[in-house]
Amino acid sequence: MASTTQAGTRTVVAVETVAAPPFRRPGLRLNPFRVLVYVILTLGAILFVMPFLWMVTTSLQKQGDIVRGRLLPSQQFISITPIEEADLHRTMQDFLDSGHLPPYLRDVRAQIEDSQLKRSLTLDEYLRTQRIGYASFSLDIDLPLLNRLFTVHQHYVIVGGAAHYVEAWNESNFSKYFFNSVKVAILTIVGQTITSILAAYAFARIEFPGSNLLFSVFLATIFIPTMVVLIPNRNMVNNIDKFFSEEFPARQDEWGITEARRAIADPIHDALEAVGLDDVLGLGSLFTVSGPIRWRWMDSWPALVVPFLASTFSIFLLRQFFLQIPEDLWDAARIDGAGHLRFLWMVVVPISRAAIVTTIIFTFIGTWNALEWPLLVTFSDKWRPISYGLYAFTTEAGANVNLLMAGSVITLIPVLLLYLVAQRQFTEGIATTGLKG
Repeated sequence: MASTTQAGTRTVVAVETVAAPPFRRPGLRLNPFRVLVYVILTLGAILFVMPFLWMVTTSLQKQGDIVRGRLLPSQQFISITPIEEADLHRTMQDFLDSGHLPPYLRDVRAQIEDSQLKRSLTLDEYLRTQRIGYASFSLDIDLPLLNRLFTVHQHYVIVGGAAHYVEAWNESNFSKYFFNSVKVAILTIVGQTITSILAAYAFARIEFPGSNLLFSVFLATIFIPTMVVLIPNRNMVNNIDKFFSEEFPARQDEWGITEARRAIADPIHDALEAVGLDDVLGLGSLFTVSGPIRWRWMDSWPALVVPFLASTFSIFLLRQFFLQIPEDLWDAARIDGAGHLRFLWMVVVPISRAAIVTTIIFTFIGTWNALEWPLLVTFSDKWRPISYGLYAFTTEAGANVNLLMAGSVITLIPVLLLYLVAQRQFTEGIATTGLKG
């Protein structure tokens, strides 16, 4: 309401304010369908996470707890006790006679005293055979430049659920299998990424007769089951291995390779030996002049890497991504005098980082989980992967479930770390591949 009062030449306007109604929060409306969807998704998430949680908790439990079906471990997580190396070789009877039994063995003192066999075991033998959650750990720091200032040589006894991880790492060459898989994965990723980028660019940006037909035939191979081509691939690798290990060494003198090797191989071998790489990936035997060149494929890294340097899925994924790149960029590059290779490495590759990271993740997972092919082409522990190492925890008496689950967690860690680091690029690569505009 407003009123106006005129006094002389002065006008006064009075405005009557009206109070605004109080704010009221709208009532909560529940959509039954949305609530049902959230409940289903939550239950599904729990269902998918439960096996991983069971794997972690089982890896921290004692065998007795696993047999009794406990959900959570009853033993402590970890206890670290410094110990002298000499004590690891002392017998249990010696500890009993001296009256200084280690604190982590006081609960089982009666069992040790009642068994003549246990009293005759060394501390290292007893704790390993009893499977009570024990592992020995040695910390050695002796760096070439810092050893004049300090060196560390200390032994520890680790007791608890976390000791299963140290024990799994040290048992049955599991650590060797782990690093074998790392080497094979790195070589496969580097080789397959390079070939996939080059092939995908050729199919996407270079026009040549029969390109579409060739790509269609190439893409059809993705539907061939892996098990069907295992034996043909093994026969091919075996024939290549025979050539490089038998026929090629016998003909080196005839082909004039021996004299050339003597001129260049000796310096290369000395250089590799100086930096400690003379035995990495078989380089020492390849560049030595002590005999003819022999390049083994079977039971070595070429059999595990070379057949997988080309991937139909990676080439298809990158090709679809390369097709999205505007043609104007290629026109601008041509004006600046760039050819296909320069345009590829300076323009296409940086733009396609998300798709490339996606192919790297898929390649790593496929290589890391491979088992059938390594069993066909390896005959010793020299190059067998970590997937084979998990079988080391299965014996005739049954599986050491806690060590098996600890090994499984160790196997899973690199995959999770790679995904967490490249999660955004991976999601972007999957979401945008094959979309125009």
